[in-house]
Amino acid sequence: MGVVIEREEWALTPLAYPLLSVAGLAAVLLLPYFSARPAAHAAGPSPSPFDSGAGPFLRFRRAFLLLFALASVVEGIQSVFGEDEFVRCGLGRDQMAARLAATAAAALFPGAISGVISEKIGPRRVCIFYWVLQLAVGTLKSFSALRCAWINNFILALASLAFSFCFETWLVVEHEKQDQKQDLLFDTFWLMTFFESVSLIGSQEITNVMVSNDDSGFLLPYAFAATLSVVGILYIRNASSTTQHASAIGSYQKSFFAHVLRDKRVLILVLAQASIHFAVSAFWFLWAPTIVADGRYAQLSVIYPCFLASRMLGSASFPWFYGATAPFQNEDSLTIAFIGAGLALSIVAYDYQEIGTLVILFCIFHASVGFILPSLARLRTMYLPNELRGGMMSFSLSLANAAIFVFLLQDTHPRSIANSTILGLASCGLLGAGGCIHMLRRWRKHTRQNGRSL
Repeated sequence: MGVVIEREEWALTPLAYPLLSVAGLAAVLLLPYFSARPAAHAAGPSPSPFDSGAGPFLRFRRAFLLLFALASVVEGIQSVFGEDEFVRCGLGRDQMAARLAATAAAALFPGAISGVISEKIGPRRVCIFYWVLQLAVGTLKSFSALRCAWINNFILALASLAFSFCFETWLVVEHEKQDQKQDLLFDTFWLMTFFESVSLIGSQEITNVMVSNDDSGFLLPYAFAATLSVVGILYIRNASSTTQHASAIGSYQKSFFAHVLRDKRVLILVLAQASIHFAVSAFWFLWAPTIVADGRYAQLSVIYPCFLASRMLGSASFPWFYGATAPFQNEDSLTIAFIGAGLALSIVAYDYQEIGTLVILFCIFHASVGFILPSLARLRTMYLPNELRGGMMSFSLSLANAAIFVFLLQDTHPRSIANSTILGLASCGLLGAGGCIHMLRRWRKHTRQNGRSL
């Protein structure tokens, strides 16, 4: 007589995702009624963050956010299958780690110089290049026979690197060209993170609707991503271009050394950006194995949207914590966010938790990430010349990718580093970044006091 082992499935409460989504939307919709009102709007609420700005820049920003949302949808479609895609290709854990490590190594040098190239040819052309990469990989992965090719992972790695800085750089260049207020730029930063989270949730729904049997030989989600890439290319080609005054390589190197490598304030931002990128990458590699460890069972596809809704809420809270009416200085709020994210990962790394507790901790981590990303973009605008933005961001991402490559390479050996150790190191990086941001706040306060004494 056989023994039947009952497996208990952990179920997420149905109210979790709606509550997080409603909280994020409420933070956006209620913002005009609680923000500081200019004299022109003293009789009523401030204008919505979607309607701020002069005519030309307002039109550009709306079209830009729509284009960025489409790019986020494509990013989500390419990554929604995650580890399951490698399993369908017949790859084991060691083979998976070896392929990802080889891809990270191959993309390391192109990624390091991609920001410099962006400054030379202009961010608008880099955005076109990003869409071309997505078109290529979407076309290849549309066919089941080409879905598992190694070149797909390499192209996606380059596309993800370009996505991380090309749109932000393009926005900053256009903002500077039209001579708009900085508050409009800061609002666009958090709206980008908000739209990205919404689009990633939408990409999951689109993939669920379009997914079909692999035996058909043609995969609709990737074909849809390729179609969106064509739309992105056509729009940017028809958009008005910004004149890019490219400097010589030698002068760019001198400027980069002077304003990035020799400026301790910008180096702090480099390390902070690298730490958050490494922590997010470590999370996406390890969150699913952590939740289902020891044979536990849960529907990961239901938990995933809650993380993105938490990120929406974190980004929507950003405008409430900067400006004259904010309860804290932006650097203080950013320090708290880094510490919150670091503590959440540290608890996951060094203490066994039930699935419900893990989900709460990961939601806290993502809410902190949603606040951190626009805050770092704001500080880059304050301390870094715009012409060095792409180079600085690609440099920080290369540092994080080098660390990711080392851990992926270790995972291919029998004595691989434990998952808890990787999460612990990511936690230490976030806590260290929080301390560095606090130092940045003290340096700026000290500079202001010296200026008053003079």
